Amino acid sequence: MRMKGRFADNFKWSISTVILVTLTMAFLSGVTVKAVNGEKITITWWYETILPRHLEAQEKNLIEPFERAHPNIEIKTIIKGGGQLLPLLRTAIAAGTGPDIIMTMGPAEANRYARVGTLIPLDKYIKEEGLDKELAQLALEVGRYMGEIYSLPKTFESMGIVYNKTLFEKNGWKSPTNREEWEALCNGIKAKDILPVSLGNAGWRPTNEWFVTVYLNHYAGPENVYKALTGQLAWDNSLFVEAIEKLKQDFLNYWPKPDVYFSLDFVDAVPLIATRKAAMMVVGSWAFQWVGDPTYWPSDDQWEWVPFPSLREGVDYPIVDIGVGTTLSVNKNSKHADETAKFLVWILGYKEGIGKLLRDFPGEWLVPIEIPEELVPAEVDPVFVKHFRTQSELIKKGAYGYTTWTFLGDQAWEWVYEGIEQVWLGQITAEEYMEKWGEAFKKDVEAGVVPPIPERR
Repeated sequence: MRMKGRFADNFKWSISTVILVTLTMAFLSGVTVKAVNGEKITITWWYETILPRHLEAQEKNLIEPFERAHPNIEIKTIIKGGGQLLPLLRTAIAAGTGPDIIMTMGPAEANRYARVGTLIPLDKYIKEEGLDKELAQLALEVGRYMGEIYSLPKTFESMGIVYNKTLFEKNGWKSPTNREEWEALCNGIKAKDILPVSLGNAGWRPTNEWFVTVYLNHYAGPENVYKALTGQLAWDNSLFVEAIEKLKQDFLNYWPKPDVYFSLDFVDAVPLIATRKAAMMVVGSWAFQWVGDPTYWPSDDQWEWVPFPSLREGVDYPIVDIGVGTTLSVNKNSKHADETAKFLVWILGYKEGIGKLLRDFPGEWLVPIEIPEELVPAEVDPVFVKHFRTQSELIKKGAYGYTTWTFLGDQAWEWVYEGIEQVWLGQITAEEYMEKWGEAFKKDVEAGVVPPIPERR
């Protein structure tokens, strides 16, 4: 499955648009949402774990402006924390219930619901409000299933390393650019009795795939991942097998021990870096909501971000692994599907509110839409700005890889994060893991749930 046109042309971003965030009020006034007979209705939205101040910022900058413009509609956010959003959504949707807004952690999961007919197509709403001309086409196209768009991009993100800058400077450590430097750094950190890489999957099992994504792209190379995604290269190719073997080796040497890793949540793992018990985390853009909050970063140490190093000679540095991290869809069983769809289009086009969330909720609401510089608050974290400036520049150069939660179908995606645990624990080999990956991917292709893959530059 291939999308015509050049990927980079869809991402004409600059730092003046940081991540791309206000439709003018003239545009917004054109978005009308009417309930039948003016009745008061409530649109429900199940949301993942979120800090109170971030929820308040989201309400203030996005939901309240919508409700003021549409006084007959209430948006009710219901928190499903502790990693329960995914299983609760799956159970509810299978039973024909659930919230009006279906929020997933990527197109791979959204396509699961589209395939069984539990979402409504959003094309007419997108076109009616001109959002097809506003949103970056790649981010829009990966929400397409069988020719229609069923999910909208809430967050556009990329992978990298977030580390304790103060700790690095104290010890004279430098950020790595290649495999040798990466191993030397991790071993040097261990020599100080400090954990090199902190994170765990207790609150979110798909955390596992963050590392699979990075090792596949930075060892096998983005071009080979692209070939596999487009059917030109088998997933059990030796390069991918070697990448998984390298991940297993590093995971067992530099991450928390498996029993600890499986018991650590983000709120436990991130403070280890802030307090110098660990040095860094391999993570995506969403980490900026953690490091800027004292709950997760309880120290005065400074943080920094860099791209993940190349793990094999011939793989360029730097590259970033990109994707859509959160999608928004409409439950087909919603009693207010039309109003819900129009609400989603409204908030994704409300640049003024999204611009403020760059400051108030960094790492989320990274909507791939161009935002005037004057709408980006001056107080936005400069490291966050550097992150997105680098992401933008590398995308324009074609120096990007692929996140598993964006570009795989749902069966392969599920195997990525479940099966890798068996590799880490020695229950299956890297080759067996990639063979089963290929089998699941083939089924996803046949089912039509693999998102369109943009041509590389």
